Amino acid sequence: MDALGNGTGAPELTRVTSLADGNKLLTIDRFVPHVSTVPANRGRIVGLHLREKVLAGTLERKRAERTPVVLFIHGGYSPSVVAYDLEYRDYSWMAQLACAGFDVFAMTHTGYGSSPKPMMDDPCNVDAADQAQLIPRVLKQACAPRYPFKLISSRTEWDEVESVVGFITDLRQVESVSMVGWSTGTPRAGGFAVMHPEKVNKLVLLAPSTFFPSDAPPDPMPEPGAPVILQSHEMLMNQRWQSHVRTVGQVEHPEIREVMWRALMLEDGLGEQWGPEGVGVMRAPNRMNYGWRANAARLEAPTLVMLGEHDNYEKRREAWGGLSSSHKVFVRIDGASHFVQYERGRHVVHWLTQEWLRNGRVAGESHAEFAADWGGKLRRLD
Repeated sequence: MDALGNGTGAPELTRVTSLADGNKLLTIDRFVPHVSTVPANRGRIVGLHLREKVLAGTLERKRAERTPVVLFIHGGYSPSVVAYDLEYRDYSWMAQLACAGFDVFAMTHTGYGSSPKPMMDDPCNVDAADQAQLIPRVLKQACAPRYPFKLISSRTEWDEVESVVGFITDLRQVESVSMVGWSTGTPRAGGFAVMHPEKVNKLVLLAPSTFFPSDAPPDPMPEPGAPVILQSHEMLMNQRWQSHVRTVGQVEHPEIREVMWRALMLEDGLGEQWGPEGVGVMRAPNRMNYGWRANAARLEAPTLVMLGEHDNYEKRREAWGGLSSSHKVFVRIDGASHFVQYERGRHVVHWLTQEWLRNGRVAGESHAEFAADWGGKLRRLD
C-alpha cells in the first residue's frame, strides 16, 4: 500500500490489484473533510470514509474522454465497504462496475465503519431494547443513556452526501454523479437528488426502503432516545436473511454469510468485543428518518428500481409506485431476498446497474416493469 496526497486535503491510501487481463485495479481510501451537522458533534470537522475503485487505465483515459462517475450510498446497518465491496470471489459490486470502465466511489456515513462514531463507544448509550445483548459480558445491568438522544437524521445524512459529492466532482472534474443506494440508502440518495437535481445524473435503487412514518423532522430535534442500536448475528443471519431464502440455489455460496459477518466485525471493531465471544454484535446509529414519501414524489432523475421477489415485496414496492418520474424502470429479481448482492441474483444486479448507468434503459425501455431470472432473462410485468 502507498500513502499518497492528491492536493485535495484528503490523504489517500492506495492498493493495487493486478488483473488477469493485465489491467490494474486501484482501491483508494480517503477521509473527506466535513463540518458535521450531527447534533452530538455539530460544528466539528470530521473525516467521512470514502473508497474509490477504478482501473488505472480508466483514470488515464479521463484526460481525453469523460468517464462515468458513480457513488454508492449504504443502508441502515452495513457500511459501504461491506455492502458493496466485499472482496470475496466476484461479490464486489464496486469491482464489477470499475472493471466495466466506471469510476466508482462508496461513502460511509457517521456511525458506521471507519467514519466517526460520536457517543457510540459507551455501552450505556445503547438503546434500552438492545442492552440485554451486552449483559453480563459488557454491562452488569441495564443503565440509562449518558447522551439521551438519537444520533443522526435524514438531514445530517444529506449534508454528508453533499460534502462527499462536492469532493468527488472537484476531484474528477465532473458536474454530476450517478448514485446507487440499497435499502435505507435509497432515501439517502433520493433525498439528495431532490435537493440537488443538477448534481445527480441517474439513480439505481436496490430494495428501496419502505416509506417513513413522517415527512417532517421530529420535534424536538434531536429526538429523545439513545444513540446506538445493535444487530446480533442471529437477527441478521436468520431473522432478516435466512427467513427470506425460499428458492433452491438462492444462496450460491453459503459460506458468504460468515465472510460477510467477519467483514462487518472488522469494520465495527468494538462490536466484536461487545457481543458473544467469537461472534460479536453489530453497532449502528439510532436514526431519525423522515421525508422519503415526499421526496420520492419529487424525484426527477432517471431511476432504476430493483427488488427481490422475497423481500417484503408489496411493502417495498410502494416506493416504486411513489416515484413521479416518467423515466423509470422497475425490475423484480426472481428468487432473491433483501441481501441479493450476496446471492445468485447478484449477477443480474451487476448487469442491470451497468445497463442503466450507461444507457438509462433496460431492454431499450425507459418506462417499464420487468421480472428477471438469475440469468438475466427479462419478461414484462406491465
